[in-house]
Amino acid sequence: MVNPDGVIIGNYRTGMCGNDLNRQYHAPNARLHPTVCAIKKMCSLLTFGVENGSKAEDIGGEKVTHPEEIMAFIDMHGHSRKKNVFIYGPQVPLHSDKYYKMRMLPKLISEETAKFRYPSCRFKIEKTKMKTARIVLWREFNIENCFTFEASLHGFFDNHNVNYEFTESSFESMGFHLVNSLYEYIMILEETDRLKKLKEIQKKKNKKKKDNKSLRTESKVPDRPAAGRQIIVDDADEGKTE
Repeated sequence: MVNPDGVIIGNYRTGMCGNDLNRQYHAPNARLHPTVCAIKKMCSLLTFGVENGSKAEDIGGEKVTHPEEIMAFIDMHGHSRKKNVFIYGPQVPLHSDKYYKMRMLPKLISEETAKFRYPSCRFKIEKTKMKTARIVLWREFNIENCFTFEASLHGFFDNHNVNYEFTESSFESMGFHLVNSLYEYIMILEETDRLKKLKEIQKKKNKKKKDNKSLRTESKVPDRPAAGRQIIVDDADEGKTE
């Protein structure tokens, strides 16, 4: 919960200071937006952590022993117009290898449950959303799966267009489907990485075989006399002249 101070006085979008917290990620104020600052600090520590006791960058004076890549950042929101659950994400060019990879997780969730509607997902950078978490953290920390996870305030419809209201149990099941899809996503990445390594190993083996074959072929070529030197035998005389 990023907005406890706002929620406790009846707000759902703005903090106690009246600011929309999801428009403050570009330059949060430590006094007005402390939770946003904490999230960015955590991302900094995870991404730019320090190893082997070397000097830390200026991130609050803290250190992380083993920095690691953030696999996903999922900012959960309520949506006041659309139905179902869907995702908003950053925009990448069609020719980029990240184009399909960025859409993999939403597609996996849509295969898990009808509550999640893939056609409602949008991958676009709009001028009004430049200061949101999904855009700022994607740019600053290179988080590939940096999403706003939207759940409708009005309910959802299934594959037969039958409408349902969201309940506590349906929200919990949605969380289960999200985590399960993340697990499947990791398994796919690991399998892809394994196949890539096997392909590289096979490529090296093929190259080694080719090199060995070339060496064997060269060793079978007979030696030739040195250039410019000839041997002449005259049988007419008693001796041989060279």
